[in-house]
Amino acid sequence: MSSITQVSSYSQYLSLVRNLSNGQNNVDTLSQQLTTGKKSTDLNAYGTDTQKLLDLRSEMARRDNYIQNIDTASPRVKATDKVLTALEKMASDWQSSNLMPFQPGPPSITSAYNANSDAMKVAVDTTKSTLTVGARYTVTSVPSQTGVNGSFDVTVTDGLGGKTTRTLNLKTTPPSDGKGYNFTMSGGPGDGTVLNLNFDKLSAASNSSFTVAFPQADQMKDRAEGAMRDIQEYMNQRFGDRYLFAGSRYSQEPVTNLMATKQTSKVTFNGAVTNANDYFEMTVNGKTFGYQIQAGDPKTLTFIAQTLSTQINAASPALPMTVSTANGIITLIGNDPGQSFTVTSRVQNAATVQNSTDTASTTQTPTATLPQIQRFTLNGANVDIGDTFEFEVAVGDVDDPYNQKYYAAHPNEPKDLPPYQSYKVSYTVSDTDYAAGTTTVSAVADKLRQQFAATKPQPPVTIDAVGSGAGIALTSTTNLDPNHPSRTQLFTTTAKVTNGSLDNTISVATLPPEADPITDVPYVDPPNLPFYDTEYLTKGTNPDAYRKSQVSIDDGLNITYGVSADEKGFQTLVQAFRMARVAATHPGQYTEYIGKSRELMAQANDELRSIHSKVASDMATLDSTKSSHTDAKATLTDRIAGIEGIDQTEVAARLSTSMNTLQAAYTVAGQTKRLSLLNFLS
Repeated sequence: MSSITQVSSYSQYLSLVRNLSNGQNNVDTLSQQLTTGKKSTDLNAYGTDTQKLLDLRSEMARRDNYIQNIDTASPRVKATDKVLTALEKMASDWQSSNLMPFQPGPPSITSAYNANSDAMKVAVDTTKSTLTVGARYTVTSVPSQTGVNGSFDVTVTDGLGGKTTRTLNLKTTPPSDGKGYNFTMSGGPGDGTVLNLNFDKLSAASNSSFTVAFPQADQMKDRAEGAMRDIQEYMNQRFGDRYLFAGSRYSQEPVTNLMATKQTSKVTFNGAVTNANDYFEMTVNGKTFGYQIQAGDPKTLTFIAQTLSTQINAASPALPMTVSTANGIITLIGNDPGQSFTVTSRVQNAATVQNSTDTASTTQTPTATLPQIQRFTLNGANVDIGDTFEFEVAVGDVDDPYNQKYYAAHPNEPKDLPPYQSYKVSYTVSDTDYAAGTTTVSAVADKLRQQFAATKPQPPVTIDAVGSGAGIALTSTTNLDPNHPSRTQLFTTTAKVTNGSLDNTISVATLPPEADPITDVPYVDPPNLPFYDTEYLTKGTNPDAYRKSQVSIDDGLNITYGVSADEKGFQTLVQAFRMARVAATHPGQYTEYIGKSRELMAQANDELRSIHSKVASDMATLDSTKSSHTDAKATLTDRIAGIEGIDQTEVAARLSTSMNTLQAAYTVAGQTKRLSLLNFLS
């Protein structure tokens, strides 16, 4: 073969190789177009449409960025919308009388416990009383400091800081305020309330107690506290990596306990006087303080309250509270809202003496020449303050006051017997007399002798002289009348001792929350943190707490969205529920407080609607703007597709043809590959 023929054959071979390469490139290009739906991924392929395509792509990216911003903000705004809807419904529902009754309902009072019903027996007239919820009323009677012997200073405490004293004498002083006696409380949440008490007995020192509850008001209080817990949970809602109502404090829970107040506990010393060796003890936050009354100490509850208060204030390290005392009541107030402390107490009263008297006996029977003598003895070495000793001398027959039965039984005797008459004396050991030396039954017997000797009109019986000891002798001033030989005695004597019960007690109670002041929420720049904010105690103000989020959703359109926990509507709503709780714990002022709570509920509802309307407006703006961007993207997609797009049917057909051509070329190439170089050159 000539060299020319050889060169020609080689040229054909190279042409075949080029055809294979071009065919493969053509198949690759068509495959890429079919896969991407675009004519080319190389901008150079679009020629004069290149800049237009770049502009369209830039516009598409801008729209995508705005939609992404909206998609980030919208879920948070919608979550805020749901919370506000729930809070609005809560404020609206609570204006109903079903949840917030107009009245506190009837009280429930435990039966009065009378420590010594022979000395004092008390009953409560609820129809004439205004009572305090949660109160434990203690009624204590002691010999009066100012009234005549037989009068008693009756002190009533409610265990919540209220106290009042009134002097009573059932023998001489009828109630001046209708049936029963009114006791108007002074101090504490029950200030001004009236307790109407009936005394079936009041003859010696003693105490009674009973507790008060208002079931309907208690139920409302529980509902209000449950609602506040719900509000706290709503306002601490978290969405994604942030709290909805925390401002820009993304990871800071905004709201702490909505019911938090400074704890106020009252320690009430119930009673009137103390005795030597009485022991009083209080334990505050695990620290114990105690004092035993000494012989030379003042025997008042004010003294022991002041002594224990001084000890508590001197504690080291100092307790986190303010401690003060007044009128025998210790007040402990925590330093910070939500900070709780524990208080317990006990009293060990000194041993008391149980005095008695034996039955009066006739030691000399009357005759025509001898008077009648009767005698009885007061038993027990010493006496206690508040013990009452009494005896009664009766001339005649109480069952036959005018002797008619006697005359009928003895028709022959003259009808000149005196009518029935009794002479009664009573003495109660007062703290003044006790301090002056009336500490034994002999001294008490002398007090009774003095009273009987001063009886007017003078009884037909004399008493033995002062200083005769614990035994009292009574002698008739006349002898037995011989005209009435059937009579065996001229008088009868009965004696009685009512042991006083001056056991002191201590009541410990945590006061119900006080009402918040009804004032407009002050706004300053920057705003103050509300009391329920988690940073309220540590910072007071924090701009991050109210700073809202801002997002760009279109050219020249930035939207500030979100709600912070310091909004006035939230503060008003919380205040409304706190006021409802105060109403439930202050039945005496229920109408006033519940009216304020209803007013605040309505105000909170309006303010929440105002907040909600801004959120709803933001949500509508986000939705409408996103729709606008979505529509614009559809138009851009069409325009870009007009430049970049392919006819998939046409490309598929061309790809099929190209692949067939390529396959044929490869077949030829395969045959050529079987030629050796030697054969090819020969």
